[in-house]
Amino acid sequence: MFLAPPDRPFDWKNPPRLAIGICLLLIAIFVPWHIADQHLKAELADQYRRTLWNTEWPLYETHAARTGQGSNLARLKGMVAASKGDSSKLDDVAMYIAMDDGFVEELELKGKDYMSPEQLSAWKTNREEFNPKRGRLSTRALGVDPQAFRPITFITFGLVQADIVQLASAVLLLLTIGIAVELALGSGAVLAGLLGGGFTGAIGFLVSNGNDVLPMAGASVGVAAVVGMYLMHFRGGKILVAGRWQVPAATVVLVWFAFLGAEFVLAPLRISEVVARVVAFASGPLWAYAYARWFVNAADFMPVISNDEPEDETQKEYRQRLNQALDAVGRLDFQIAQKILRELVKQYPSDLRVLSQLYYLEKLTPGPTLDAVARRIFGIVTPDTDLLVLGVYRDYLRHAPNRAALDVETSLKLVLRFTRMREVMEADKLMRTVLEKNAKHPLVVKAALALADAMETLQEPVRARFFRQAAAG
Repeated sequence: MFLAPPDRPFDWKNPPRLAIGICLLLIAIFVPWHIADQHLKAELADQYRRTLWNTEWPLYETHAARTGQGSNLARLKGMVAASKGDSSKLDDVAMYIAMDDGFVEELELKGKDYMSPEQLSAWKTNREEFNPKRGRLSTRALGVDPQAFRPITFITFGLVQADIVQLASAVLLLLTIGIAVELALGSGAVLAGLLGGGFTGAIGFLVSNGNDVLPMAGASVGVAAVVGMYLMHFRGGKILVAGRWQVPAATVVLVWFAFLGAEFVLAPLRISEVVARVVAFASGPLWAYAYARWFVNAADFMPVISNDEPEDETQKEYRQRLNQALDAVGRLDFQIAQKILRELVKQYPSDLRVLSQLYYLEKLTPGPTLDAVARRIFGIVTPDTDLLVLGVYRDYLRHAPNRAALDVETSLKLVLRFTRMREVMEADKLMRTVLEKNAKHPLVVKAALALADAMETLQEPVRARFFRQAAAG
């Protein structure tokens, strides 16, 4: 079942690559690593029961009570009682105690109080053989381990699935809701949701986890943020199901709740893992907003293309090429977008739609083209472009302050424009830069006098006198 916006149906010739690619990556990581984990867990559990169980289990009750793990201890005791002496049924208990780093550290420091010298020596030898092997478990190596916090695990834990149920949940949600978000908002939005949602969800997990020693694993946390993005974008609208039926978009979120319930019953999820998914879901709109601000921050200043008038063939070709460039940006194919926009600039050298989009692409790799595009934008003088020019100028200073100084004529025209806009701070700094060059240009006097008048209006007599003296030579 594929979901798609009604105005952008699923195209088999050009499918959403990121959502599908992440699904394939999760499966490719899960199959070999999960198989290896199954063998390693069985080996570790057997080794633990043979070498460490008799020493550590009698001592664990005291440690669990001291560290506030009363509920976990009760659960572990129940599992031991239910095993009825069958050692093979103690694997989960053995692995839980084996992963408790605090318990191991306590025995290393105070073991002499609980064991004889011979027992302590044997225990240390057995632990030194056991610990390196447990570090090879995927959830230990890449999961968010609440006992050994590492910032990188905020990203890597999403690559590892705890079991087939969580893998199926993540993959199916990406192939439905993830595809809908990618078609509507672009690949960058899905990536922002997965990474950003994983980050906030992991924080929720760490805060709510208490003293549980087991790590969290699964892309389902990041996928929950993608679901939050979906609900924010499609709220109150329709969604196209399988290319045929339109249904209320909000009802599809029930699919996520169904998967969440299935994971809770079949996996089973711990409460802290449910909290992580809910926190990530709630953060989805935040990451959608951050993504939109990063990639379309010029949209508020761009003129709107009107559909009221009929288009000739040239206009249709222009619109198609511009749409191709914007689609490429949505797919994060920045090189293709740059190529299309550079070709359009040659045909439409004063088109702000093209220039502004090309500018924000060129600043990803600042170079001579960025300077050329910025100067061309600065040279377009119409009242409805003032805000765009001001925003691009401020952004240009942040990304290329020393790369290429603006020529004197462009600088003076910007001084006059910013003065007219009452952006006197920008005009002041830029005018002083021109004066430092001792440049001779007909606009120097006009710009200096305009700034002096603006300073007097703002009751800045010292600066007004400075610019009047500059105008006088």
